[in-house]
Amino acid sequence: MTELLLQVFGGLAIFIFGMKLMSDGLHHVAGERMRTILRLFSANRFVGVVSGATVTAVIQSSSASTVMVIGFVNAGLLSLVQAISIIFGANIGTTITAQLVAFDISWIIMPSIILGLVLSFIPKRTISNWSATIIGLGFLFLGMEMMSNELKTLAEDPAFKQAFQTFKCAPVNGVIPPIELFGAIAIGMIATFVIQSSSACSGIVVALGASGLVDIYTAVALVLGSNIGTTITAQLAAIPANRIAKQTALAHTLFNLMGVLIIVCTFWFTIDGEPIFFKAVEWFSKGGDLPRQIANAHTLFNVCTTIVLIAFVPTFAKICEKVIPIGNERVRYQRLEPSLLSTPPIALAQAASALRKMLKKSWKMADCTLNIYNKNDEKNQEFLKSLDTSENDVDTRQKDITQYLAKLMQCDLTSEEADQIPMLLHCTNDAERIGDLAEGIRDIMNRIKKNKYTFSPNAETEYNDLHQKLESLAQCAIVLLETKSQEASKNALKIRASIVETLNNVEAEHVSRVNSGTCRPEIGILYLELLESIRKVAKNLFNIIDRAGKFYDKIPRVRRNVENTNNQQA
Repeated sequence: MTELLLQVFGGLAIFIFGMKLMSDGLHHVAGERMRTILRLFSANRFVGVVSGATVTAVIQSSSASTVMVIGFVNAGLLSLVQAISIIFGANIGTTITAQLVAFDISWIIMPSIILGLVLSFIPKRTISNWSATIIGLGFLFLGMEMMSNELKTLAEDPAFKQAFQTFKCAPVNGVIPPIELFGAIAIGMIATFVIQSSSACSGIVVALGASGLVDIYTAVALVLGSNIGTTITAQLAAIPANRIAKQTALAHTLFNLMGVLIIVCTFWFTIDGEPIFFKAVEWFSKGGDLPRQIANAHTLFNVCTTIVLIAFVPTFAKICEKVIPIGNERVRYQRLEPSLLSTPPIALAQAASALRKMLKKSWKMADCTLNIYNKNDEKNQEFLKSLDTSENDVDTRQKDITQYLAKLMQCDLTSEEADQIPMLLHCTNDAERIGDLAEGIRDIMNRIKKNKYTFSPNAETEYNDLHQKLESLAQCAIVLLETKSQEASKNALKIRASIVETLNNVEAEHVSRVNSGTCRPEIGILYLELLESIRKVAKNLFNIIDRAGKFYDKIPRVRRNVENTNNQQA
């Protein structure tokens, strides 16, 4: 008995490992396409259902896709209504695994493992991703076959078989016994919570059905329980997230609970002595074996409940908002959401968005200090009071972006994605240096004000001209971190050439004024220090503009979606 049980759990381990391999491989193969799917999220609830089903079918886990959706909500990429519709679709997508393992195609095991191993020796990344997918498929069916064979042997043991009769849900006088039914649902729920995958739990139920240890009634009850158990993962993921993310996790739980209740209610309505739902499964399966009936029941359950409840998406949202109210609190979005690291294109777009906001902050500091000389109005003076706080904030943003990109580097990235990280890091450092330079400019301005120095009329004209050009250059940099703007790129090149030329001319003319005695040396030195600070700010902006043009081409669609959604959510 012990050896047989070890064989069963060994088969289960191989089955789950195969599912993970296949899931990871498909995730990487479909990475580019998932960007397109993300763009569809904001369309409407029906497109959201299709998107959720597609993504979950790819990654083979409704728990994983729901956690990803909660990450999107916490980052401000999705609204509550959009997230709910995607979760509805995720419940449909997760049925693909049961449908897959219900096929009796054990002949594919060894060819898949051999072909996958051969492909793994090919260095090209796209081929190696398919290698993991194909090997995973082989292990998936290998584990399934091992479980089914050993469970069939165990099914001949009276004591073992009797243990599975405890919650046997077969109808008695045409009625499914409620105690056994809810007991089996509880077992399915607990099993899914432990395994953390409703897809894996469904595969186990199919194996139990194939061995004859459970009938269709008990199998369906276990599957219903797994649909409730899979919501625990989302609830755990939402604990550190904002209240809208918590509302999303609650919506997932409510939807799955409501779906189970709807289907359970049909069990007590019969046609020819057979519960309506099981009559539909029988018709849908058209004489298929028990594993096929279990897989079809899983699909039918999720499709039917989605069709019934999709019209109530706004209602679900309102209920969740009532249960977990936001009140007068300001919703804080996690712009660098850790759960999005598993989707590198989205994580890169998040980092670029955070960098853009950091640059706006550091440029505001530089602009404020440059205004001290001749535009130091009340608003500017007020911001100056918080300059040190702003500097600390910019430093914190740099640290957060750097740490986020460091974590992203540990993920499995394409060569294009890996190449973008150093460029983002350099841009982040440039943005931080602009904040540091702002403090240096403030010190220069304070010395000018303290000594009551004034620039000559020519020097004031030159200074105002440089300040205006620097402002235009900063705006070009900010735009280029948001979108691939040909106009902004052309303007940046013109402004860059103009600033370099102006700085060279101004420095030469200023030295002439000092040498001729028309400018006092004390103020002349401070003016040259100021020009050098402006040159350094311009250089940092030049660096950001150059690098933005290089990395932006790789992820334009995702970043545009991220920025547009962030603007809507702000």
